[in-house]
Amino acid sequence: MEKNNRFQLESCLLLLVFLSICFSAKSQSIGGKVVEKDGKGLPFVNVLLLNVNDSSLVKAAVTDTAGQYFIDKLRPGSYLLSASMVGYKKAYSKIRLDETLAITQMPSIMMTMESTQLREVTITGQRPFVEQHIDRTIVNVANSIIASGSTALEVLEKAPGVTVDRQNDQVQLRGKDGVIIQINGKTTHLASQEVVALLRGTNSDNIDKIELITNPSAREDAAGNSGIINIIMKKDNNLGTNGMVSIAGGAGRYGRGRGSVQLNHRNQQINAFGNYSVNYNGNYFHLRMEREFSQGDQRNFAIQNTFLQTPDLSHNAKAGLEFNLNKNSSIGFLWTGFWNSRDEGGIAGSTFSSEKGLPVFLDAQTHKTLNSRLSNQVANFNIQHKFPNNGGQLTADVDFGWFDRSFLNNLITNTVTADDPNPTASGLFIEMPSKISLYTIKSDYGRRVLKSWKMEMGAKFSSVTTENNLKVSEGDIGNLQPNPTLGNQFKFKEEITAGYINMSGKLSDKTDLQAGLRVEHTQSIANSLTTDRVVKRDYLNFFPSFFISTAVSKKQTLAFNYSRRIDRPNYQNLNPGRSYVDPYFFSEGNPFLRPQYTHSLEIKHGLNGSIFTSIAASYTDEYIAYFVQPSDSVQSQRIPVNTGESQVYSASVSFPLTPTKGWTMQATIVGLYARYQFLYLGIMQRPEQLTARLTVSNAFVLGKGWSMEVSGWINAPSVNALTRAPWLGSADVGLQKAIGSKLRARLTLQDIFHSNHIRNVIDASGFVRRTKLDFDTRVLLLTLTYNFGNEKVKGMSQRKTGSEDELKRTN
Repeated sequence: MEKNNRFQLESCLLLLVFLSICFSAKSQSIGGKVVEKDGKGLPFVNVLLLNVNDSSLVKAAVTDTAGQYFIDKLRPGSYLLSASMVGYKKAYSKIRLDETLAITQMPSIMMTMESTQLREVTITGQRPFVEQHIDRTIVNVANSIIASGSTALEVLEKAPGVTVDRQNDQVQLRGKDGVIIQINGKTTHLASQEVVALLRGTNSDNIDKIELITNPSAREDAAGNSGIINIIMKKDNNLGTNGMVSIAGGAGRYGRGRGSVQLNHRNQQINAFGNYSVNYNGNYFHLRMEREFSQGDQRNFAIQNTFLQTPDLSHNAKAGLEFNLNKNSSIGFLWTGFWNSRDEGGIAGSTFSSEKGLPVFLDAQTHKTLNSRLSNQVANFNIQHKFPNNGGQLTADVDFGWFDRSFLNNLITNTVTADDPNPTASGLFIEMPSKISLYTIKSDYGRRVLKSWKMEMGAKFSSVTTENNLKVSEGDIGNLQPNPTLGNQFKFKEEITAGYINMSGKLSDKTDLQAGLRVEHTQSIANSLTTDRVVKRDYLNFFPSFFISTAVSKKQTLAFNYSRRIDRPNYQNLNPGRSYVDPYFFSEGNPFLRPQYTHSLEIKHGLNGSIFTSIAASYTDEYIAYFVQPSDSVQSQRIPVNTGESQVYSASVSFPLTPTKGWTMQATIVGLYARYQFLYLGIMQRPEQLTARLTVSNAFVLGKGWSMEVSGWINAPSVNALTRAPWLGSADVGLQKAIGSKLRARLTLQDIFHSNHIRNVIDASGFVRRTKLDFDTRVLLLTLTYNFGNEKVKGMSQRKTGSEDELKRTN
């Protein structure tokens, strides 16, 4: 019966996509020519179609060698047409599209040259590091001096509203976990630990911009209770052969080195592209932790001091082909690969006493070596077809993914007790290979309906299989024996069938509306072969979304949005096997973990397209928290549990400033109020706290090719479930010299005051933990970037592939 119901659901979803193609409606298109005074066509001109009310971009085009341009798939209405090119004055023209013509031929736009000719290329302005839009925040990485030579993880830490918990390898947006990380609109498919490894191994010189989307539409996968962080990589879309080479080197306490190369060849029919980057990070992990806890009648005060060198080496590669079969159809192939090797080595010391200041009854010094090797590869085939008669577009994607990880952790501990002053040596060896395979198929169709409305609908099926085989050996040095009670062989399979429908259009000349519904049916089975524990899940969820925006006046825009989202546990968090930090602290999964659900609401106000304020609220049921709690008289564990509920309220304002000529500033202030309610060690907890974050970026144009950036952030004291953090902050500075139009040299100093560290406290139910954690974050880097090839004629836009959510949760 269940199979029949599932078959019927999938058939209905696919039928919706097919039926939508049968609708027909007219689309509006415009065409014209940009000329000089003598009437000669002007090539390579940027032509922008803007909204009359707020000058926001509708569509863009570039004139061909004859000065011709063409823009299709437009709604009837009033627009502003803008033409711009270096060395020429901008030209504007107001236009009105009616419903009678499919193609409107526009009068020629005449452009005149600037009266002052420059002898050399100079920097007169650039995109700000942070841009606020009514539906998202954009961090412009490509032209940022400070971001140069960094990693994607370090750039994210500078983004407003984003925090990175390096202790637990978590990325948060507006104070909430559950962020979906996408690259070019494609979810990274990794669990939080592997996402952080990927971001740490991605060179920022390959990044164009980062989008922060707090309330995605029904078209996106419903996963991610705090929203989406979309990292858009650079892609050279020029005709001919083009590319970029970048190299960076520097050091903090340990050395850093990065290099990347991008190549692209494109003509009217074929676009072949690829890139490769290598990233070496010398780093360290210095943890100082105090724990006070009771187990039965035993009272313990433990001090842990761990210093590990943590170098890692990462490789990223991408290759793709795009074929234009005709003017309306194209197919593409894309392969991406990521490899990372990470080593840890050092001493973890732990001492135990019954109270602080009393004699030590247990002193353990552990020499730790860890080797982690992982690879992640995804192959994608995609096809796209446009229906010129009705403005429709059909896309389809098929993805195959493979993920492999080897994990070896060797702990050699010398222990001295109060009863035996002679040290005894023991060993603990952990091995955990992991394999994941995924398959997804996805189709989307969009078209114009009812004159000024757009309908989108689609279906998706994904299947993910993962297997972990944890093996633990312990005993005397040289005679380690397998301990099957600590090991675990774990298999997990999940299948998700999804479909959505989304409608967007104008309620009036000033008001836009978008509403959608996404349906997801999930079946999963978690099987611990070692413990013979099987957990099956089968559930159907509905995820509505709603967006409305209106132009209150010529200078003001008001928007409201709502969405319901889900966070499914990542696969390793379902694995009951243990992963040891040292003999006295370990993590384990919870096979009975359930998804958490979040309702998100936001009201946003825009003024002059540059000053944005927002008020947001989110309510989460079945909240997943990671509790650190005593396991026995000396051991502590970290385990994920469904604790109860959380409420997070936020208010933000973002605004630009120009203190003086050549100095631009962008500031963002985010305030958060959080409330939690859950059961911890048998006692109901209701922590709450008010916190805030200030992010400021400054750009200075110094002249003669020189420019500079200074940025920083400050966090007020914060709370996340039981964990409380004090004031934190960081500052960066960068200097750039443009040598012609091809070569740039950048010198950056990140975390000037070495203040980007972790400080937090847990104090609840007789368990107290104080943590201090430092990394090698103060780094001086020199970066050289060289662009080559034709830079005049632009081509295709970024291509979004099909697998959206599956491997995000892998480990």
